[in-house]
Amino acid sequence: MASIFGSEGGDTKIMDAETFKKYKKMGREKIKGKGFSLWKGMYSAMLAQTKDQPLVPFMEMMLNVFLDVGSARVEGKPIIMHTFNYGPEIFYAMGIQPLMQELFSVGLSPVRMNEFYIDLTDEMGFGDNPTICNASRPLIGAYFKEAAPIPDLLFFTSTPCNSIAITYQVFQHLVGNLPTFVMDIPYWEYDPERKQFKDYYDEETLGYILNQSKNLVSWMEKNTNQKFEEERFKQTMGWLNQSRENIMEFQELLKAVPCPVNSVAGFSNWFTMALCGGTEGAVKVTKSLRDVASANVKKKVGGIADEKIRIAWPYIHVFFDEMNLFPYLEQNFNAVTIMDLLGFYPVPSHDTSTVEKCFESLARGTLDMSMVGSCRGPAEFYIDHVVRWVKEYKCDCVIVPMQFACKHNYSMLRIMAEVVKEETGIPSLIFGCDPFDAREVPAETIRGRISEFLTEVVM
Repeated sequence: MASIFGSEGGDTKIMDAETFKKYKKMGREKIKGKGFSLWKGMYSAMLAQTKDQPLVPFMEMMLNVFLDVGSARVEGKPIIMHTFNYGPEIFYAMGIQPLMQELFSVGLSPVRMNEFYIDLTDEMGFGDNPTICNASRPLIGAYFKEAAPIPDLLFFTSTPCNSIAITYQVFQHLVGNLPTFVMDIPYWEYDPERKQFKDYYDEETLGYILNQSKNLVSWMEKNTNQKFEEERFKQTMGWLNQSRENIMEFQELLKAVPCPVNSVAGFSNWFTMALCGGTEGAVKVTKSLRDVASANVKKKVGGIADEKIRIAWPYIHVFFDEMNLFPYLEQNFNAVTIMDLLGFYPVPSHDTSTVEKCFESLARGTLDMSMVGSCRGPAEFYIDHVVRWVKEYKCDCVIVPMQFACKHNYSMLRIMAEVVKEETGIPSLIFGCDPFDAREVPAETIRGRISEFLTEVVM
């Protein structure tokens, strides 16, 4: 069975009545208390979706993430809220429960439950649609309605955008000066003395992130009762790099024609790493996705029927239409999206034989994490990234549903489209919308724009 969350593996079990009742009971016991009303609702909706269906490893992981966050609050285990662009591995290694904030605020958008909290945040005077990203802004309104989980610690990065930085700062102070760690991601800069760009991984850049990672460990020790254990850290990084290896093999398999998986399988890999990177569960999920892709390549089976168009999507999804847009393109145009900007997770495995090597691997992963790696430098790097993507994955077009709040991408897309056309001959479609709010540009309008482009320009 193909799923928006990936394809099932050979050992997939069915969410039968007994298993469903067990998960329902765990939800009642583990997800409760102040701030968990929406969290419990999201869990219940996801559980209902799986009833009588194959319980693919990805969905099993997702259910457990919701349960684990709830359990942490019930048991008094510290919870740290973090952004989508930083992996949780060091948190797991420290015995601290990660909570990726966007799982909550973006997770509400497919059912449009985020709109109430967006409007409430607007009424409070915090920004407006064109300037502040709605990926995290609902968090502010949900906090005031006591509908959002309140973490014990807060973590965010300076990259990839100002929206994240300012929203998290506002939340930090609203909650009561929440203990917060900000990781500064260095820009890939131009050296005027050598008249060239610095190496992407010079010693200074890598060391800067590595030292911050160690400082983060000390900060967590100071603000919790958790202690850093070297062997646990090495085990976490071992699992992390097994998952990275699975994903790199998966992404290589996607170069096959036809593409062996559907349009969101790559996104499932990124989601896994953003939620559970550094756990044995992430190894299981990434292996299952790789194995499905590998088996289909061997059988020369495509992820969609009769593939005709291969799309490069170097941006985020239209999340409010997450359940329907890609299936619509697959069914009506036999068009498969060969990953997206988040789903393209270009982090290889590294040597983790010593604790210092583990910290180095952690730092390299931070610099390469989806969206961070492609957006922490000049326009040339992002453009080269897209051109290589188009060539290596044999794409027929580029599609970007752009929101103005992503100023770092917005300013260079037209240049990207021109370079892609010049070097590969393929066309690009760039159009404005809010990927999190259907009221700005409705789903029907977006599908119409893409349909017209595919019909009149690409086919």
